[in-house]
Amino acid sequence: MRKLILGIDTGGTHTDAVIFDPDIRIVLASAKAETTHHDLNLGIRRVLAELGRRRWPGGLEAVDRIHLSTTLATNSIAEGLSSRVGLIMIGYDRHQEAVAEMAARLPLAEPVFINGGHDYYGREEQPLDEQALRRAVDALEPAVRGWAVSGHFSVKNPAHEMAAAQIVKSLSDKPVTMGRDLTGRLDAVRRAATAALNAGLVVIIRRLLDAVKHSAAESGLGAARLLVVKGDGSLVSEEWARERPIETVVSGPAASLVGARVLAHGLLTPAEKNLWTVDVGGTTTDLALIRDGLPEVNPDGARVGDWNTMTVAVENMTTGLGGDSLVRFDRDGRVTIGPRRVVPLCRLARDWPQTVKILQTQQYERVTSSQAGCFFLPGLPPEPDLTDDERRICRALEAETPLSLPRYLARSFEDGHQFAGLEALRHPSVQVAAFTPTDAMAILGLYRDGNREAAVLGAELLGLRQKTAADQVARMVLDEFARRLAEEIISQAFRRQGLNLDPEEFGPRGLLGATFGRREAGNMEISVRSLDTVILLGAPVNVLLPFLGRYLKGRVIVPPCFEAASAVGAAASPIYLKRQVEIHSLPAFSGYRLFLPHKLVDGETVDELAELAIREMEPHMRALALMAGAGRPAVTVFRADRRLAVENGECSLGATLTFTARDEAA
Repeated sequence: MRKLILGIDTGGTHTDAVIFDPDIRIVLASAKAETTHHDLNLGIRRVLAELGRRRWPGGLEAVDRIHLSTTLATNSIAEGLSSRVGLIMIGYDRHQEAVAEMAARLPLAEPVFINGGHDYYGREEQPLDEQALRRAVDALEPAVRGWAVSGHFSVKNPAHEMAAAQIVKSLSDKPVTMGRDLTGRLDAVRRAATAALNAGLVVIIRRLLDAVKHSAAESGLGAARLLVVKGDGSLVSEEWARERPIETVVSGPAASLVGARVLAHGLLTPAEKNLWTVDVGGTTTDLALIRDGLPEVNPDGARVGDWNTMTVAVENMTTGLGGDSLVRFDRDGRVTIGPRRVVPLCRLARDWPQTVKILQTQQYERVTSSQAGCFFLPGLPPEPDLTDDERRICRALEAETPLSLPRYLARSFEDGHQFAGLEALRHPSVQVAAFTPTDAMAILGLYRDGNREAAVLGAELLGLRQKTAADQVARMVLDEFARRLAEEIISQAFRRQGLNLDPEEFGPRGLLGATFGRREAGNMEISVRSLDTVILLGAPVNVLLPFLGRYLKGRVIVPPCFEAASAVGAAASPIYLKRQVEIHSLPAFSGYRLFLPHKLVDGETVDELAELAIREMEPHMRALALMAGAGRPAVTVFRADRRLAVENGECSLGATLTFTARDEAA
């Protein structure tokens, strides 16, 4: 019997599923359902039920693998939403500017500075202060949901990091992340931030994996292997993803790149090897470039919003712009979109019809403040680390759901409590509903799975101050969405050519502002044309296509099955792993040191240590590949030597050995 793959992509707004035939590389069936954040089982169960109503050769019995991609990790970082974690920093200087800046930018990480650490050559600088570590863990344990441990030079010698992790595990039953397990590269501050972000994502990704397994078992797919797409477009086992969820950052965008190549294959000419992929989701938009037929990989790490992690991933830019992004008017009457994802009013009123009457009352009272048309809904169960506002809203929701923001503000004023603002609501126990681009589409008849009247009322409330009708508000929102998309594409294109544009260039006073019609009328016209083909992916792109044409010229393709490109890419992704080990010269060229994952070895020559590295790393890579889900792993090695010219010839500074494991059974 032919074996088929079930590809699932769980995004911030929708969950897509496809049945993919890997032999002929075509999609046999597809389905879509809303992602239900408060209970991920519901959305996955619905999409599998919808898929089950389709027909294809072999049926569900032919599915032997489930490949999952997701933007939940990416979205959590982009929106600043994750779990509170304790960050154990060994040998770091708390007064160093970069350390202080990182701690300030990670509000959900509680930094703990512990004496210890090693130097560049892996030599211990001072002993690990185990007593201080134990006191810190005991103090923070009730307030955190996970732990991250990072030693300053743990990539050279992980001994203190490993010892600290064992102590934390002996005192806490919560997940522990070690920075050394995520990257073997220097840059201790970024490595610590990456470890903290990983620890904050563990609970989120484990919830998703549990939901997929549970729903698959209910659908008769309990025997199918579950694999997860990493940010570089490769697959790993679910066990791997549970421990290293940070590696699933830009998993969705990586899968959409693979999917774009599969779906657009028959639409491209042989000359079209450079492709921009623009994947518009409910929460974020992802831009990436396929150059010479291959996705670009960012060797510096996956970038999400303002964070540059140290996980290997496709060269991708994620921006907080999606169909369900929060829409507001600024003081100058201009539309602002995102970065926060909210529940669209049209879907809120579909599930909570009483919302329409509340909006009608607000319109009758001509409520023009930014609170109009904003509601709270219950999310995940409350936890001890909620803010005052989050706790108060959760209590109020027990008696009244949905709860309008004006009503909550009135109660808070009576109680003498000052609301900290929507941006201070970070925990998923509270969901926010408000006007979004999805509502704009509903007003114009371009989205029909919702209550159009609620969307119209929300637009009218937004437009009261500007005296703008609902349909005009909708067009303004979609036009601004398309303008932002074009701005991101142009910025990324110039950045890859070495030119970092000042954001002001896109404003009314900038040169590119004239391109986007943001200047006063004049006697000059400027336009921008992409020489690379642009592939649009994601559910809203057909709606945005005519608006985008105002700002960006060139060839634009919307391929078949564009709504589920990430699910297609997940199904078509391969298994492979890559690791590097370093050989460095010792001071005064007294020998060389090999830095293996869990030990240091000194030797007299680079060749001697390179042979040892190959003997140690080949079985290590095979074991890692098996852990990642490979059936028959094959390992290759590439050696790059570093040499220095001297008077009598040259001497060796060391070497880098790159090991790659691929699954030959795929």
